[in-house]
Amino acid sequence: MPADTYTPAKGRPRLFHLMRYEDLGPALVYVGITWLLHALSMSNDALWGFSIFGGWWPVVLGVGCLAIILRRWHAPTCAAVMAFTGIVLLLIGSTGGFFLIFECIFTLVLLGGQRTSKLTEHGALVLTLLLAVGMYFVTGSAGISVTLGLAATLTLVMPAQWAANVRHARELASSEAKTAAAVTEAAAARAAAQDAEHERLMTLERSVMAREVHDVLSARLSAIALQSGAALNAPQNTALNDRAMEQIRAQSVQGIEELRTMIRLLHDGVPLEPAGTLADVPALIQTYSGTGLNITYNNHLAPRDVIAHALVQATLYLSINEVLINFSKHAPDGELTMELARLDDSVHFTASNTVKDTHDGSRTMQGTGTGLRSMRARATEMGGFFDSATENNRFTLCVQLPIQGGLSTDASDSAAENNKGLPLARRKAPQ
Repeated sequence: MPADTYTPAKGRPRLFHLMRYEDLGPALVYVGITWLLHALSMSNDALWGFSIFGGWWPVVLGVGCLAIILRRWHAPTCAAVMAFTGIVLLLIGSTGGFFLIFECIFTLVLLGGQRTSKLTEHGALVLTLLLAVGMYFVTGSAGISVTLGLAATLTLVMPAQWAANVRHARELASSEAKTAAAVTEAAAARAAAQDAEHERLMTLERSVMAREVHDVLSARLSAIALQSGAALNAPQNTALNDRAMEQIRAQSVQGIEELRTMIRLLHDGVPLEPAGTLADVPALIQTYSGTGLNITYNNHLAPRDVIAHALVQATLYLSINEVLINFSKHAPDGELTMELARLDDSVHFTASNTVKDTHDGSRTMQGTGTGLRSMRARATEMGGFFDSATENNRFTLCVQLPIQGGLSTDASDSAAENNKGLPLARRKAPQ
């Protein structure tokens, strides 16, 4: 019996490719049964003088069976051929006409379009009722009417219901297959999103750890380099050498302890404590100024300007530390000026130093930019603002943080937009 739902398509393939064994089987069976019935003289009488065409039944039956075989090429056309040949066979008295009418209804319901299938299914039922009722009015015999009704039911209603059940089953299977495919696709998309989120978190964690390692190692190693350089430049100054060695040892021990803390963080997942406060800034500056660097630090924060947020203090401490590191590396012969003040509800930190041109015309304040990127990232995370610029042979940077900390990124973006084009000293932090 038919296996596929008919789908019209442009450029239909060759007829041979549309032949199916399940269509060839019924056609051959109908030919065999019809031949057997004629051989046993079990055919009906011809109607209305069509007996003269009785010998043509094999040709008519062959055309109808060929339409059964080719019905996947174009279901409506083949169904029309089946209906025509079936009616002709019935008129010339061949029982094979019932088979072709049966297959016509089956083909339209199973392989036709949605509308054609529904009309055929309902039409078969209506036509059966009309035939039975009409026969009763014509003959007045209930027995003949019931007999015709049963024959019409087997020829019209049964193939329609059979094909409808097959069609519904296949549509349900197709719907379930699409649902399963959609579920699989959704699961794959969800897994991809989870992988992307995992990768994003891993990248963020690596960035945070890289920033922490940079801050720890660069601060300690820079201090050690400064102290050892001062000792080497004054080999006869015993007091300076002793002080330098003490500082080198202290920085080394603190650096090792900080690295151990970070290793414990990686192993146990315990968050790091905020590194440094504003109270630690003078000692930090003394570490660098003790080696001969010219550093000026002005803290204009009033006693009432208490910064309760530990992360804000830690961010300012690390920013000052990074400024000292960059100054000691790139402009140790210049003068560094740092100021800390309150601006509305924000803490305003600025640092500036002179930049000298070398013999080849390049500026002395050059590096990888890792420290500046770290400062910008920390300020952004705290809802603050960071900027740096070099004008008139002077490098200046600005860090502004909310006193309470934790402003949204939108506030930082708004502040950055409003500060465009303003000198660093006049820029305002996000409100």
